[in-house]
Amino acid sequence: MKKLVATASVAAAFLSVAPLAFAETTIETCPSDSTFAILCKLNFANVVPFLVSLIFVVAVIVALFYLIYGGIRWITSGGDKGAVEAARQHIIAAVIGLVIVFLSYFIVSLIMQFFLGTNLGSLTIPSIPNKP
Repeated sequence: MKKLVATASVAAAFLSVAPLAFAETTIETCPSDSTFAILCKLNFANVVPFLVSLIFVVAVIVALFYLIYGGIRWITSGGDKGAVEAARQHIIAAVIGLVIVFLSYFIVSLIMQFFLGTNLGSLTIPSIPNKP
């Protein structure tokens, strides 16, 4: 206990006499002619919804492929009880995965609406642009 009090008092004494740092106020925070100027325009509230939507789309695609894989295994099981049960487990896992993905999407949407003021309601599915 004595060591804790001694350490806390030394830290308080050291921090109480710390000199103030005076920064120059004329520093340009986002120079437009630098190579990293595009990073200055990057907005956290715009990047997070895009990343969440991208992860959501990828998760749905993976779950659907897993569902299709389970269906193909069921069809090709040939009536074998063990193979049918394994295929059934794949399908159940895919459906549960889809439910979890959708629920997590809505929960993240609510959290982002509360903290960032943006929502994920403008989900756009990425597409490949046509080149003329």
